[in-house]
Amino acid sequence: MKDPRAASEHQSAASKTGDAVPKTFGERLREARAETHFTQSSLSTRSGVPKAMLSRYENDHILPSVATLHKLADALGMSVSALVGDGSNVLQAFADALDDLGINIQSDAEAERLGNVVADMVEEHDDHVSFLGSGP
Repeated sequence: MKDPRAASEHQSAASKTGDAVPKTFGERLREARAETHFTQSSLSTRSGVPKAMLSRYENDHILPSVATLHKLADALGMSVSALVGDGSNVLQAFADALDDLGINIQSDAEAERLGNVVADMVEEHDDHVSFLGSGP
C-alpha cells in the first residue's frame, strides 16, 4: 500500500491546482461515519469490527477484507461500492443534492423526465450545464 503521507501530500497539491483527487478509503470511511453521527466505538459495536481496526482503516494504514467491507457498509447504511468509491454512488449524490433543495423524485418517470430536461440543456449548450460537456 502507498504511504498515506504521500497520498495526503498528493491531495494537498491537487487541491492547490484545482485537480480532483479521489478520496482514500480511510477518508470515505471517516466521512461516512461522521455523516451517520457514529463514533468509532458505536460503529465498532454496530459492525462487529474492533475499534482499533477502524482507526487503522481510517488512517489508511491497512485496507479491510471484503467481508469486513460488507459489515461496515451494512452498519453505515450504504453500499459497498459507495464506501470503496467506485463511482457508482453518483446517482445517490445527485438524489441527495436534489433532496437537500427540497426536490423529491417520486417515480422512474419523473427521473426520466428530469434526465431528458438536463440532456436538452446540454444539447442546447445552456451555460448552466456547460460543466457537463457533451459527447462527440
